[in-house]
Amino acid sequence: MYSKRRITVAALSLIVLSTLSVAAPASGLISSKVELTTSNDNVQVTDLRAVQSDRLLRVQAELTNFSPYNQQVYYRFKWLDKNGFTVWDDEPWKPMIVYGSQRQIINVSPPSLFATDFRLVLHSSQR
Repeated sequence: MYSKRRITVAALSLIVLSTLSVAAPASGLISSKVELTTSNDNVQVTDLRAVQSDRLLRVQAELTNFSPYNQQVYYRFKWLDKNGFTVWDDEPWKPMIVYGSQRQIINVSPPSLFATDFRLVLHSSQR
């Protein structure tokens, strides 16, 4: 009886952790979620995490500036449904300064509950 309860608790814990876990994807997975409109070796997406909880997708992107100079970056997200169709109009470009040799974090949630996937579109000027 005691071992059955322990197994049940362990199984439920795994289910809860699997729905809440956030895994850092490999660089190949990052590149599949990022669209670059310009080439800039100084600012790169170095980490990208996504989790869906309570039917809402949450995305966190980390941008790293590898140069000693401040870099102006513009970004927006494309929100997609489970079939890859756009579920929201294009967002406006959002400006961001990534300071020299620093990292910036973008935290965002989609404007629609139908969004289950995304693309981060990044535009930057190289200095």
